[in-house]
Amino acid sequence: MKFLKNIKWTDEKPFSFLQLVSSIAAALFITLLVLFFVSANPIGDFISLLTYPLQGKFYFGYVLVKMVPLTFAGLATLLYFKTGFFNLSTEGIFYICGVVCTIFAVNTNFQTGNGFIDSAIPILISGLVGGLIALGPGLLNAKYKTDELVISLMLNSILFGIGFYIVKTFLAVEGVSGNASAPFSESSKLVNIISGTQVHSGFILMIIAVVAMYILLYKTKLGYTIRMAGFNKNFAKYSGMSAFTLLIAVHFLAGFLGGAGSAIELLGIYKRFSWATLPGLGFTGALMAMLGKNHPLGVLVAAFGISYLRASAQLLANSNPVIDVKLISVVEVILTLLISSQYFLRAWRNKRLIKEEISNEQ
Repeated sequence: MKFLKNIKWTDEKPFSFLQLVSSIAAALFITLLVLFFVSANPIGDFISLLTYPLQGKFYFGYVLVKMVPLTFAGLATLLYFKTGFFNLSTEGIFYICGVVCTIFAVNTNFQTGNGFIDSAIPILISGLVGGLIALGPGLLNAKYKTDELVISLMLNSILFGIGFYIVKTFLAVEGVSGNASAPFSESSKLVNIISGTQVHSGFILMIIAVVAMYILLYKTKLGYTIRMAGFNKNFAKYSGMSAFTLLIAVHFLAGFLGGAGSAIELLGIYKRFSWATLPGLGFTGALMAMLGKNHPLGVLVAAFGISYLRASAQLLANSNPVIDVKLISVVEVILTLLISSQYFLRAWRNKRLIKEEISNEQ
């Protein structure tokens, strides 16, 4: 308690933490209010939502599995936000790179029989394709001053259309409902690392990606330039790196993370490619970055929190008609609104600052 009293909550970092905690509390409180209208046992359902994944090894493992795509999407978006870009093309990149991954994962001509190599090839190639695609909105913005947000959103629809056409025309097999591909080869699938769960080696790759991103951003010259460019667009030039080079580096890395994350998700828990819609990770990646305060470790924590609630809702949906993933969408929307708001708790902070100023003068 003494430690908490010594914290100056009006300082930027403690205030950001307070905003985050308050936003989560507000979102959960509103979720509880919604349950009062739709559930016969709102308190019990709310407690179940918060505790269900802790009831078994498999359930908690499901939370860890759902963290993987959220973390990769968050890391990709974090890079954009750090440099002042607002690119949401991770959504389309996840889909089209999933198609690219499938081409290599179902075709034995591209495989060696070695599990490490056969899974690494689709992941790396998907990452490279994602990196190249991500350059599009950035280059258009640099050369023609186009709105990167609008271009990236349009690109998502284009990438989905191209990807769906490839799947329907070249990859779909007969005897399977929908437009689904042939099964992935066993050697291309990621291995299970925790028995009795769905947790696969992609979870380890996710941790490596978070650590690598932290090292890049906080231990290298490129990372320092990326962070400072978010405050001053001319900083790259003063640091000896051209703004164009910085744009290329950021967009390629972000696209690589999105593409690799897509392949890891597919080879980790899917038997075949069966996505009929966009995976919904563009705005979710933005939410992860905002919740994590544009820090790699923050993104990891945010991904755990959101995946925990999503996993809990999906697991409960089998036995509880009231709770489903749509309910968690309420939490996510409220969090997005509160975290992105420049005014949430600002009035409280301003009053505290005035009181502190008066107290110091006396």
